Amino acid sequence: MKKTLTKNLGLKVLAVAFSILLWVIVMNNERPVTSKTYVGVPVTLLHTELITNQGNTYQVAEDYKKVNVTVRARKDVLKEIKTTDIKVTADVKKLNTETRALIPYEVSIPAYQGQYVEAVTSEPNLVISIELATSKTFPIIPRSSGDPRDGYQIGSLEADPQQVKISGPESVVNSIDKVVAQVNTSGISKDEVKEADLVLYNAAGIVIDSTLVETNLGEEGLSVRVKVLHTKSVPVEFDESGIIPASGYVLDGVSVQPENVDIVGTEQQLKNMTKIEIPAEALAMSGLTKSVEKTVDITEYLPEWAKAKDESAGISVLVKISITQAGTKTLEYPVGSISLLNVPKNYSVKYESEGSIEIVITSDDTEKLADFSLEQGSVSVNLVDIKEAGTYTVPVQVTLPEGIELVRDVEVQITLEKNDGGNDG
Repeated sequence: MKKTLTKNLGLKVLAVAFSILLWVIVMNNERPVTSKTYVGVPVTLLHTELITNQGNTYQVAEDYKKVNVTVRARKDVLKEIKTTDIKVTADVKKLNTETRALIPYEVSIPAYQGQYVEAVTSEPNLVISIELATSKTFPIIPRSSGDPRDGYQIGSLEADPQQVKISGPESVVNSIDKVVAQVNTSGISKDEVKEADLVLYNAAGIVIDSTLVETNLGEEGLSVRVKVLHTKSVPVEFDESGIIPASGYVLDGVSVQPENVDIVGTEQQLKNMTKIEIPAEALAMSGLTKSVEKTVDITEYLPEWAKAKDESAGISVLVKISITQAGTKTLEYPVGSISLLNVPKNYSVKYESEGSIEIVITSDDTEKLADFSLEQGSVSVNLVDIKEAGTYTVPVQVTLPEGIELVRDVEVQITLEKNDGGNDG
């Protein structure tokens, strides 16, 4: 038996070795070495204190904060390796002394040590910028964006804190021109303290990347105290006692447009405000023989606390003072309500003026005159004699009851236009 086992021993050993070699070749063919690129692997900077301890600061170019890493290994190993398994570092100790800007990347995959052939980065070096650090304190300007709820207006904004210390690269800090606390006030309807974003601007009004610097805002961050004011529509009333018509004329009325104006104040202030009284001096005029229009800025007549909705524009109203002869009455009739009669077929009419026309009437019956008003359809324009496109001044026909007459004729300017595709009719 022993002789059988040891017979041709050399050939048997050679056969076993060949089998093992063949197995290795087959396995390598089944699991060949290949490569895979992992995108966006974050870079860790080591020993940064070597820069900051010397009173300097640093910035890493954005394109170098993450790199692509190509790993060569067997397919089965590459299938298991994840981006988070790969460690890429740049050690400040290895900073290039000539350029003072380049640090070589180093790659490792600790959990798969010995199971990969190599791992290399797409770029050989991290690019770093080193410069002197500095600090400055800036006032914080609060700003709001977004419209408050209807009927409300932003009264005041106050940043908390009102100033901030900013530290960072000298070139960045020195470029800061304005520091803003930006707060969103969309839909706000009451006083609130809202979180705000710190926004840095240079002198050209361009936003500076705030991640390049550090602040002393701490965990509490930045907020803005927003005070909200209310808006109320209040009627305007003029004292007419300063208006004195000439002999034989009377004051027929005073109209104001707009009749109500928006005033801004606190809820309590507006609660007791029912009207805005304008003194007689604002309309003081004498010897009037015809109607007068006057624009009055009523801002100076508001309570001290009250504000206009648009402070830059103030509050102006148009006052129309109607003067008529004694025994007459002036009526205003909207131009758009004038009835159009006998408009040519395929033509349309456009009035050249908007607003109202004045119709002055008279009567021996003062009571009848005082009670009279124009009805819809009683004022018209008849185009029976107009057949062609053009602009015309035409008489206005007013239907009046017996005992009431027109003091003077009334005219209006119209434009007759042919409709597109229309035919003369």
